Formats: sequence, structure tokens, C-alpha cells
Amino acid sequence: MFSEDRTPGNQIEEEKTDPQAVQKVKELVLSLTNTISALKIFPAAHASAIHFRQDFISRLKAFLNEYQRLELGISEFGFYYQDKLVYQDEISSKSLPFFFFKDGLRLLAFYQGMDDEEINDFLEIIRIESAKQADESDVVNALWLKDFSNLQYYAPEEFIENRILEERTESLSKRGLQIIPQELAGKVVDVKVNRQELFSGQLELRPEEKQAVNSFVDEELPELPENWQQNFAFEVDGGESSPAVSLAGKLPVSLKLTGEELGELNRLLERNRNLSPEEEFMNLMMEIMALGENEEQFTANLNILEDFYFENIKNGHFNIPIILNKKIKELRELLSSSSGNQALWLDDFLARTSDLKILDEIRKLVDDKVELNYEALYEYLSQFGQAAIPFLAEMYEKVEDQGFRNRIKGFFQENIATEPGIIASQIDDQKPQLSGVIIEIMQEQPAQKIIPFFTAFLTLSSRDLKLKAIDALSLFHDELANKILMAFMNDKDQEVRLKATTNLKFLGDTSRLGQLMAEVFTPKFRARSFEEKKALFEFLGRTKSEEAFKFLKKIFLKKSWRRSTTELKICAVASLEKMGSKEAVSLLRRGEHFFNRRVREASAEALVRLTMKLS
Repeated sequence: MFSEDRTPGNQIEEEKTDPQAVQKVKELVLSLTNTISALKIFPAAHASAIHFRQDFISRLKAFLNEYQRLELGISEFGFYYQDKLVYQDEISSKSLPFFFFKDGLRLLAFYQGMDDEEINDFLEIIRIESAKQADESDVVNALWLKDFSNLQYYAPEEFIENRILEERTESLSKRGLQIIPQELAGKVVDVKVNRQELFSGQLELRPEEKQAVNSFVDEELPELPENWQQNFAFEVDGGESSPAVSLAGKLPVSLKLTGEELGELNRLLERNRNLSPEEEFMNLMMEIMALGENEEQFTANLNILEDFYFENIKNGHFNIPIILNKKIKELRELLSSSSGNQALWLDDFLARTSDLKILDEIRKLVDDKVELNYEALYEYLSQFGQAAIPFLAEMYEKVEDQGFRNRIKGFFQENIATEPGIIASQIDDQKPQLSGVIIEIMQEQPAQKIIPFFTAFLTLSSRDLKLKAIDALSLFHDELANKILMAFMNDKDQEVRLKATTNLKFLGDTSRLGQLMAEVFTPKFRARSFEEKKALFEFLGRTKSEEAFKFLKKIFLKKSWRRSTTELKICAVASLEKMGSKEAVSLLRRGEHFFNRRVREASAEALVRLTMKLS
């Protein structure tokens, strides 16, 4: 408490408001709040914690050397100096004024002579007590126990007495006892208790007892006008409303809120209640930097925030950098019209925090199997825009979290229309899962824009990926898709060649058709399996073109005893069956009379199937 010579009300003369001193106190209090926030986040030996402690100490000692004392009045949510509000924070969960106020402090006074040790002791008390639950902290007691030489405080006696009474009441109530309030001490009421009624749950007061109680109530309550209260209710669209609350004064009968508005209100209230120490620290730093005019101090604070940013990246705490980047952008907008260099320094900060080299730190975390919040990681990476595509592709393959993978897939879907080449370039044998996903995305795109990028699959060694790419190409009715399928027909893997041939479509390009028919007579084609040869001939049949029929007729009627010719004739039978025209049927009937048994049987079976289709 205050000694007589230091009691705030015992000043020789009333102080006049000093605008310069008020401004210095504003900066000093901001430094205090920021220091307390930093001490909650960082270890005592951390560079940031040391910086803020030293900043507050130097500011406080400089002020005391100039003005001899600093007296801070404390209200529920504000600090006052010379009756001027110098700091305000109405979020009770983090408000430093509220922290002091709830424990009974109404004034803090610092005096010249306060050294580093005393100031550090004061800060440590605040750090320890503010970290406790609201009902467990007792900063008044902590300050009293420390017995500072150059720091004094004022807490009203009635507050302390009430605290003692509350503690005694709580202690006695646990034992089934009760303290009679002092205001009732002179109003002893002789209550006659009927034991039988008491045990039955009934207790009746006599008329004189009721009068005594009523007289007490009347004395305690002020006289109020009849219309002093009105009902005030929040109504939600749909007819539901919260219980009405009686409030003094002239208020509207009801305030209608939409469900969305009420939800947003509840969200904001919940966010304020759950504001993290890190975000509290960032908010205070933004306030200091927005109000501060000292460029050297501005850059020092910005450097601290940059270290804070990268430290959280290294520790895998991605929510913090996301929020910090947003706040820096908001501050940049606020200072855009400033004549100083602050805006330029903020731009530099944003440039450094957008450098892709940062991703190396994240890669280390993933490779080391550090447990991460992948939702936050994705949100952080998405800030890099399309520049993050290669890294996201790498992470898709490394990280097994399905939610994270789904978000990357969504990112690729959003960007493939503008950057199909970058996304297609991520197709790789070493990324089989991602490459499969890219195929799914590609097949949903317009043909003209996306088909050329399917050539990326031609050089892969993975059979599965090639087969998936061929399936995707088969969905497009486009000559360019046919061209790429024909390229797959030269693959070293038989299954890939067969799949590509089976999925060819005839879209009227006779030059492409002529190229395939010429392929039949090459040594490479003759070396292919019967299934591949048959697949190509069936494609020729599906074209139902006159050119293809003439080609098939020539092969079918060719007189030769060579085994390879017999195989081609059987392939021609399959092709004619696919064609199904009158001319094709006529050729097949001639085939029933061929000397070659295999050709006769193949022709007869084809005719049976065609007849069944017609019937």
C-alpha cells in the first residue's frame, strides 16, 4: 500500500496535464503490455523476451528520470495518466487493466530510483499471476509479499475486506456454516421455527417477520420510476428468440438478428474469449508499430516479428505465420499514405516471408516425420499461389493425411485451367499417386486445352499410369487423342499397346486410317501378338469406311498358304464382323467355303453372331 508521503491524494498541488508526458506514457504502457505478452510466449532467455524487457525498462527509467514518478490509474478496461485514458482493452481474457482491476488494484505508482532488478521482479510477478486462472491469481498479495521500495499500489480497503469475507464464507460454507452479512447484523429477526414443518420442507414467517424483511429490502433498493425497465430480446429469423433481458433506460423492444448474424456474433465473442498469447502479442506489436513514429524502433520491432515468423515455421506452427502475414498486410494498407519508410520495410518483410526457400524448412519437418497440423500447413502453402505447385506435388506424395491430399487436389483443380503445363509437369514415375490424381483432373478439362499434355505419359515407365492415361484419352472424341493413342501403340509394353489400339476411334481422318493400314505389312506388325493384330483389324471394322472394306477384302481373298496370311485372314474375319455391312456379310459367306479350315470356322462363327444380333 502507499506510505503517507506517497499517497496519490496527498500531492502538494494538482498536476497539470502534460501532453508530451501523456504520449510517453501511452508508449510506455504499450511497451508494458507487449512485454507481458512476449514473456507469456518466449522463455526468459529468448532474444525477443530480452528485447521487450529491455525496451520497457529503458522507457520506464527514462520517464522516471524526467518526471520522478509515474502514477497509473486503473479502471476495469483502461489505464489513466493525469486523468487521460492512455490505454484501453475491453477483451477481459487478455486485458491487462482488467487483470489488475479484478484483483482490486486501482492505482500503480513507480518512483525514481527503481532499478533493473525491481522492474524485472515486477514483470515476473505479472507474468506468473496473469498465467493463472482468473479466480486463482492475486497480484495484490504478490506485490505485498515482494515489498518493493520504489513501487507502490493502491487497493481500496473495502475490496480487501470483501475478499477476506468471500474467502471466509467459502471456507465456512464447505463446513455447512454461514456468515451473516454486516448489513443484516442490526436487523435481527426472531424466526420461530416449527421443527415438524422444517423437516417436511415448509417454513412459515410470522407477519412481523415478513414486515422486518420487507423493510430491509425497501431500505436497500433505490426508488425507481415505474417504467424503468423494458424487455430487450434477441430474435432469430424463424421465430426463435433468446430469453428477454431487463435493462434500464430506453431500449428497443426487440432487435432482430438473422441466424447468420447471430452465428457471426457468437463466433467473434468466442474468438475474443480464446485469443491466444501469440495473437495477443501480434496485436500489441501492430498497435505499437502503427502508433510509433520512431523509425529505428519500427525496424527493430519488425525484425522481432520476422524472427517470430521463421521460428514458428521451424517449429511447425503454421497458424501464426498465416495470421502475422495478414496483419502485416493490414498494417501496410494503413501506412500506405505514410511519408516515412515504414510501408517499404513492410513490403520487404512480405517479400522475405514469400521466398520459396522457406519451403526447405517445411520439407525437413515432413521428412523428419514431425507431427503437424496439415490443415494449417495447406492454408500456409496456398498463400504462395501457383508458385507452390511443385512443392504441393512433392508433399502430396510424402504426406499420407487424406484431408491434406484432398486440399492439394482441389488446388490443382482450381489452377489447371490457367496453368495446365505446370501441373502436367508434375507427372512422374516417382509420384505415382499424384500422377493418378492429375489424370483424373485432366480428363475433366476441355479437350483442346488438355490433350497435348497427355504426351507426358509417353515417357513414363509405369504401366499402370500409362493404362490410366489411355483410359482418360478414350473419353475424348478428338483426332489429337487418336494421335497420342497411336504413339502408345509403339510402346514396349504389350498390354499398353493393346489398350491403346482397343481405344482408337475413327473420326473421319482417312490419312490416319491409311497410316494404320500400311502398318499391317511392316515386319514390326507381323512380330506383334495375335491379340494386338486382331485389335487393329477390329478398329478398321469399326470405321465402317469404304477404304477399310477394300483393304479387308484384299487380305481376305488373298491366295496364300503362309501361316502369317492365315492369321491376317482370321483378323479380317473379326474386322468384317465389326463392320456388319451387306458386303461384309457376303465376304464372310464366301469364307465358309474356303479350303483353310481355321478361316472357314472363323467365318461361320462370325455369321452366327451377326444373325443373332439381327434377330
